[in-house]
Order: sequence, then structure tokens, then C-alpha cells
Amino acid sequence: MLVVIGASHHDVDLADLEKLSAPEELSARLRDLAARDGAPITGFVMLTTCNRVEVYLDAARFHDGVDAVVDAVSAASGIPPARTSDLLQVRAGTQVAAHLFQVASGLDSMVVGEAEISGQVAAALRRAQGAGDVTPTLNLLFQSAAHLSKRVVTDIDLGAAGRSVASVALDVAQERLGPLDASEVLLIGTGAYARVVAASLHDRGCTRVSVYSASGRQTTFAARRGLRAVRERDLQEVLARCDLVVACSGTGRAALAPTLVESVLGRRDSALCVVDLALRQDVPQAVRRMPDVQIIDLRTAARAAGTAPAKSVRAAERAVVSAVTAFEAELAARQLDPAVVALRNHVTTAVRKEMDRLLTRVPPEVAPEVQRAAHRMARSLLHTPTVRARQLARSGDAADYLQALQTLFGIDLSDPGDRV
Repeated sequence: MLVVIGASHHDVDLADLEKLSAPEELSARLRDLAARDGAPITGFVMLTTCNRVEVYLDAARFHDGVDAVVDAVSAASGIPPARTSDLLQVRAGTQVAAHLFQVASGLDSMVVGEAEISGQVAAALRRAQGAGDVTPTLNLLFQSAAHLSKRVVTDIDLGAAGRSVASVALDVAQERLGPLDASEVLLIGTGAYARVVAASLHDRGCTRVSVYSASGRQTTFAARRGLRAVRERDLQEVLARCDLVVACSGTGRAALAPTLVESVLGRRDSALCVVDLALRQDVPQAVRRMPDVQIIDLRTAARAAGTAPAKSVRAAERAVVSAVTAFEAELAARQLDPAVVALRNHVTTAVRKEMDRLLTRVPPEVAPEVQRAAHRMARSLLHTPTVRARQLARSGDAADYLQALQTLFGIDLSDPGDRV
């Protein structure tokens, strides 16, 4: 059973959302949970963005699965279980596909139609696949979401001009500082969001961009994009003269230490404007409270985002409904896959036994053609039952198909020997 447990900017304050976000530790706990004998979940995909923390589950037992995941989120975040349960929303069945498809299409974003979400959904699936966390049902769900996202981008003008949290935040910065093409910008971070910001700054004609990362990856990041890499020992000097800082490392550790900022504020002719796009804030409260520091964060971007065109929103909503219908039909059709495989094994085994008997009686030069003819006959016999299986599953008549297999061929899918 498909289940999604999570929270977003719609449900909770960003401060609580930040506390819930501990993706690496939570993934490890869920992986351990799914590996246990009799586990209530068989797989999961975790989606964490700047405005949501969600876990998509393939649950063997609904209530046990939900309880176990809430406990895992509580342990990973340090929030008491009762409080964690209050913060998280639970959706199951058809609601899961509807929700993910709204997310992937950009309808559920802080900035409706944002450009980054499709890549984040795809990246979440790749991580789950790489770690062996995904199940066939979850894979189908996320692949369907990816197809929908591409359709919305290609056919529906929902994210006009590449709207994103990053682009909206830079719009606010530009209102305060003037055109960014002549500004000097310090970018802190080298991850996915930093790539988005670097591209947006380039589109605005900003050529004086430096990049710093505590991980030391700034040299490679800068070289690929024609930027200037900043060493830690030079950070103070860059902060003293730059017009704008964009912090998006998202590591949960302070990217701008209070002592560092204090040391440069007296050397500046103007306030330090900082864009903080991390869910787990890069800029600590001590820096945010400084009188000569101006902060543009996710809340600022949300207020400035405005709304997407109503016509585009309606078109995207129709696309979501259509995609959910198609997904549910495909999911239903796959319910009889074990039965089809069992029938295929039954027929091919019978053909193989007959071939083994027959080939001892025919000349060697004739044997290959006899084998090909037998395989063609087997495929022909299996074609109609395979097609009918998918039709009956979609119409809700799967039980009739299973009964027919047992009556006609003695195949009982309650017998483990007849399963895939």
C-alpha cells in the first residue's frame, strides 16, 4: 500500500520544518526498518526540499508502518513522538499519487511552477534506487511523476520565465540593491541550489561571482562555471566588499559565523545583504539580528512570489487528474502480473517437456526449426491471456482471472510455488 508521511510549508512553520529535516539519519533508520523480518514497510523514497520533508512508503501494514516512520522521524529529528505526530500529515492510496503529482508539477510549491522541483523529485528516486530502497510500485509512482513534470514544463506555461525560490529571492535582492549585472556576489555552497543560483545570476548578467564552500569543493565548482573560487583565508576580504551574499549550503551548520560578520561590518559602506535559501538555515540568528545585516530568506521569497496565471494552474491541475487516473489504471493492471508469470511458466514448462521428448525423434538438422515453431506457438497461446489479464485487472475483475487459472490449469496463486 502506498503511503506518504510528511510536512510542508502549507502545514507547519519553517522553523518546525527545519527541525524535521535530518535526511541522512532518517534514511538510515528507515533502511534499517525495511530490512527487518516482518517489517511494516518494504521500501521508501525520501523527498526533502527547501519547503518540504516527505517520506513515500510501500507499506505492508498501514498503521504499523505509519507508527514506525513517525518514531523514526522523531528519533532522527530529536522532536518528541507526540509532537512529531502532530506535525506530520499522512496520506494513503490514491491520495499519494495525487499529492506527489501536484508536487512534481510545481502546483504545491512555495513558488507555484518552480523550476527546481522536477529535478528534486528525480534525484530523490535516483538516491532510493542507488541505495536499494525503492520497490517496483514506488518506482512506477515516481517515474509517472517525472513524466507528468516534463509534460507540465513542455505544454503548460506554469513556471513562466523559470520561476523558482532562488529567482524570486534574487528579484527581491535586485529591488534592494539595483541591477545585479554590476554587483559583486559571494555564493556560499556548491550543491544543487548553488547551481541554480549560479545559473540565475548568469542570466541576469552578473559576472563578478565568487564561490566558497567549507567542503573545499569551490575550486571545481567555480572552474566549471567561470566563477572565482574563494579560500577561507580570503573570505573576510570578500565579505567586506561584496554587494550580496547568497548562502545555500544547506548543511545545517553556520555558513557565516557571527565573529566573521562582525569583523567586516565596520569596514563596509553599506549593510550586508544576505540571501539564505537553506531550509536548515545557513545564517545563524546571531547574524540575523545584527542591525547592519539584511536577510532575504524563504519566508521573504514566499511573500514576494505572488501567484501563477489561473489558466496555467487549471491546465496543470487537469494534467494531474489525468496522470493520477493513468497511474491507478497501470497499478491495477500490474496486480495480475504474478498470475501472468505463473501462466507463462506453466505453458513454457509444458512446451519444454514436450520438446525434450520430441527432439529425440527428429533429425538434428530439423531440431532448430522445431524449437522455433514451438516457441512461436507458446507466444501465440500466451498473448490473449496476457492482454485479458491487464483488461480484467483494470476493470476490477482480477478474481475471475485467478479462478479461471485454477479451474483450467490448476494454477493456485495461494500456493507459493506458483508465485513469481
